[in-house]
Amino acid sequence: MIDAAERIVAERGMTALTLKDVQDAAGQANKSAAKYHFGSREGLIDAIVEARMTPANLRRQEMLDEIDASGSAPTARQAVEALILPLAAETLKREGSFYARFLVQVTNDPALAEFVQKHLSAESFRRVRDLIVGLARTPHDVAGWRVVSIINLSLVTLARWEKHERTEGQTEAIVSDLVDTCVAVLEAPSTATVSVP
Repeated sequence: MIDAAERIVAERGMTALTLKDVQDAAGQANKSAAKYHFGSREGLIDAIVEARMTPANLRRQEMLDEIDASGSAPTARQAVEALILPLAAETLKREGSFYARFLVQVTNDPALAEFVQKHLSAESFRRVRDLIVGLARTPHDVAGWRVVSIINLSLVTLARWEKHERTEGQTEAIVSDLVDTCVAVLEAPSTATVSVP
């Protein structure tokens, strides 16, 4: 039912998501299966985010631990890779994924953004966000804005390519170029004038 719900949201938007439609799309004969397992539409959305973000957060944590264990100062590329690669693994690199398009839909719905925000507050995400902000060559406020820009750019780019057939080589090139672009965003000089505390 999680896959069916993810696809409905990705293809038709949040307003199309009903527990009945999910049951029908998943081929569930039991008319109360979705209500029993998830409780509500919001419970189902939370389950989708949990199912996809848990492996992404675990992989991100591993990457951050590898950076720490290397004993070298982290680079902007390593930090950006720790942000993007785990999400790319759950979207472009997962066959039949609708998750990036699902995330774009959910994050654009003010009533449901809290479900994604809960998972973006995971320890691994906070660590990589702080690492990126610390590596930026801009005032702290600007660095925070850039992290938001990098996240938004990543989600939209992954959603854009997720719906197209690609070879494995094309997928690798898209993800690599996305990392390159986000590193460039992070390292670009800033003309913003903000007061630095």
